[in-house]
Amino acid sequence: MKSFLAVAALMAAPTLATAHDFWAERTPEGFLVRHGHRGGDVLAIDAAKVKRIRCVDAAGAQRDVVTAARFGPKEVRVAESCDALSVFHDGGYWSLTPDGEVNLPKNQAQSVVKSWASRQFAKWVDVKSPRAAAVLGDELELVPVTSLAKAHEGDKVTLRILSAGQPVPDAVVAIDHRPIGETDSKGEVRLRVRTAGITSISTSLRRPRVTPEADAEVLEASLTFEVGK
Repeated sequence: MKSFLAVAALMAAPTLATAHDFWAERTPEGFLVRHGHRGGDVLAIDAAKVKRIRCVDAAGAQRDVVTAARFGPKEVRVAESCDALSVFHDGGYWSLTPDGEVNLPKNQAQSVVKSWASRQFAKWVDVKSPRAAAVLGDELELVPVTSLAKAHEGDKVTLRILSAGQPVPDAVVAIDHRPIGETDSKGEVRLRVRTAGITSISTSLRRPRVTPEADAEVLEASLTFEVGK
């Protein structure tokens, strides 16, 4: 009975992909990208897993600046001027076993309870730029519907969640790991900006993927922006 309860608890436990945030924010020198809990503990970042950093300029042109990024043990710094920034982190395959989570595909781990492929997307936008509402084409993406430039602390804004350009209904949206709503049939959610300054909103999508390496794929996306009081 004890072993059964242990496995049941593991089945109910969140995966690594849904337990931590991946986000980008602006700094005086450019941008900072981190993984973990914003305002709290941060995790190591493997430079090899950061596959793309797209910088969008005022004219809407996109360029990949990953080769110019500076990687530290727990951060990525990008010294660029961008109206929007998008970072793709390929977390690889994960398997949940009775001993915990391992960064291995199902066919390379032992006693696998469940397995998944993890991909994360961090997006930052300048609310004053017309590019703030642009669709950048990430596999999972949060896009402002209302003007963030007019938003202040306490105001409500509407976001749309897209996967491969298509709206994602019934997606849970969270701030600081606290669910605050679900998207409607148009993939939209209306939420209140809680504080002035930096706001980071996240969502995740899990879908079946029956392969020798994984049973599912988990996509995570965040949108970070700054608003006034």
